[in-house]
Amino acid sequence: MQLLRQVGAHVLETALPVLGFTVLFAATGQIAPSLVAALAAAAGVALFRVRQAQKPWAALAGFGVSVGAGALVTVSGNAADFFLPLLVVRGALVVATPILLLLRLPPFGLAYGVLTRQGPAWRRCAVQLRAFTIVNLVWFLIDAALTANQIRLYLDGQAVAMGAVKVLIEAPAYLLSALFLWRLHRRLIARPCRRPNCPYHPAGVAFRRTWASRR
Repeated sequence: MQLLRQVGAHVLETALPVLGFTVLFAATGQIAPSLVAALAAAAGVALFRVRQAQKPWAALAGFGVSVGAGALVTVSGNAADFFLPLLVVRGALVVATPILLLLRLPPFGLAYGVLTRQGPAWRRCAVQLRAFTIVNLVWFLIDAALTANQIRLYLDGQAVAMGAVKVLIEAPAYLLSALFLWRLHRRLIARPCRRPNCPYHPAGVAFRRTWASRR
């Protein structure tokens, strides 16, 4: 549930600076006021994170991305470049995710280990490993499709369309996907694990003994 809240908060906080930039640029066609609106929204998000006693580095990182995007737009004069830093990050994740899945290191599992401070303990549970792999694969397909569409819009220089898609389509899609995948994960881990060293299903030993006695 904590990971679900983290995803939802990240999606909403990322969408606010984009919303400010997109609305002002669509209304004025000017980069300067659009960047002011985006940076004001990013600063508000960072301040909110700090006041909620969240880690300062997370707040500064989010604000730093917006500042970097603003600097890039100022230098290039291309409004679509406002979306380039996050687009590069998303593209890197899309490329890295299949590799991590093949290595049996689904990113969702890695994030779970960090958030719960349990490290890689989940990898000793066959059920958890399978659940994280399936959930991450579905997320990858959704994210890859949305990222490919944003790349197409970026190459066409469609800054307003990129912002509109991100706020009106991507943000709801990510939130609904996160909720669906969280429920899917809960269903996938409902069955006991058969590994003797599983840290999550100690009843797995009894399960195997019962299964063996029935054969």
